[in-house]
Amino acid sequence: MRSHHAFVLAIALMFFSSFLSLYTVRAHAIADRHIMEYRNNIVWTSSPAGSLFPCPREHWDQRIPKTDFLVKASEVDLFIYRYLIKTWGLAGLSILVWVGTGLFMLKSITRKSGLNVLS
Repeated sequence: MRSHHAFVLAIALMFFSSFLSLYTVRAHAIADRHIMEYRNNIVWTSSPAGSLFPCPREHWDQRIPKTDFLVKASEVDLFIYRYLIKTWGLAGLSILVWVGTGLFMLKSITRKSGLNVLS
């Protein structure tokens, strides 16, 4: 792979890894404060409901007063909460992406300097 292609890919991987890490931290924080299981449903603990996708947020509009009602989560939020947040799969995926990014960068650096450590 050419060095400028490897550099662009390394920057893209670092950006994606950083975004995924920030998303993971924010989604876990919001889920801990505002999402719960109630009668086999995943619900938001206040109205209007927030969202976990595409960007985790507590609720849509700050001008609308928040009330303490249970609001059923959307199918996307349900999937993210049940299978990615509750199981800590999102955190594991974030760690794996960082490991992959580090290995790619290490391999690129060693190949450029002529070392064959990870061949």
